[in-house]
Amino acid sequence: MKKAVITVSLISSLLLILDSANATHWLVLFFLAGVVPGTDTLISPIDMLAANATAITIVIMRITIWPTLRTVFFAPTKTLVVSKKHTPRHRTAH
Repeated sequence: MKKAVITVSLISSLLLILDSANATHWLVLFFLAGVVPGTDTLISPIDMLAANATAITIVIMRITIWPTLRTVFFAPTKTLVVSKKHTPRHRTAH
């Protein structure tokens, strides 16, 4: 329970800090217009389009194609079946 409270508190604190720094505004400006946060530097639209397209392609390929490729190139490992050791039964006197 303590771990859950600490995790929720940390996430809440991080969200409050990002909100006070106006992080969503800077993130949207970076992805849509290529404005580097905190500077006056602009990234060209072609470079931003290429970077966004590459990132989207990687995410979609990871979700859709990678499970199939993993089974083709990396054979599933076979688990060894270990037989149980037989122990002698001791007879008890009645």
